[in-house]
Amino acid sequence: MSLSCAIETCKRKSRALFHCCNTNLCPDHLKEHVDLINSQMNPLADEINTLDNQLSSLNVNEVIGKCRQKLDKWRQDCHTIIDRFYEEKCQELQQRCVEKAGEKRKKIHQLKLKTNELIREQEATHDDICSLKATINDIKRDVNQFEENGIVVDVDPLVINQNSVYIEQWTSNELNISTLSSPYRTIDCSEDNSPAMTSNNHFLLIDQYPNLCLYDKQLTLLKEYPWEYDKIPDMCWSSTLN
Repeated sequence: MSLSCAIETCKRKSRALFHCCNTNLCPDHLKEHVDLINSQMNPLADEINTLDNQLSSLNVNEVIGKCRQKLDKWRQDCHTIIDRFYEEKCQELQQRCVEKAGEKRKKIHQLKLKTNELIREQEATHDDICSLKATINDIKRDVNQFEENGIVVDVDPLVINQNSVYIEQWTSNELNISTLSSPYRTIDCSEDNSPAMTSNNHFLLIDQYPNLCLYDKQLTLLKEYPWEYDKIPDMCWSSTLN
């Protein structure tokens, strides 16, 4: 049995099934339908050509320059932090050296008082002379060492966390599991099934019934929110959560 044309106002019988939209059409409307679809191809081709021309004329160096502004700002901020820390340690070093020199000056002053007293009283003994010589040698060695080496300053090399700066990498839609890096950290989940979760650039929110758990980038648990309702099938991040 022949079917009627799918166009409501058309009374003719269909002669073909238009597979792209699964519609039965008569010859006239089939031609109109094909022409309509074909007429949409040229604008699409023009749009593709426009995109191709736009990409060809795009100055990649300008794009890189815009992105580098964030890196430059990060570097400047890091330099500011290092300079501030350096100045604090310089002040601390100056204070410690002044204190150290003051201690040695105090010892020398006390030694001078003791020596002057023995000279004034004319009661110095052989033991006093030996004691004075030993004290003078100790102070002299201490002063010479301080003059040559100062005080101990231990400096550890600055270690920069590579995760401090994230640069987006282009990846295809197809997931290649073999290219995944080894796990950085893991979280024990309460359910056998995959839990609902969502994240932004700083936090990870996971449904671990009966709680909602909020983690930071290092997967450190920050907060737990009691969840007394049904299991959550899925979640998405909203700016409201920020």
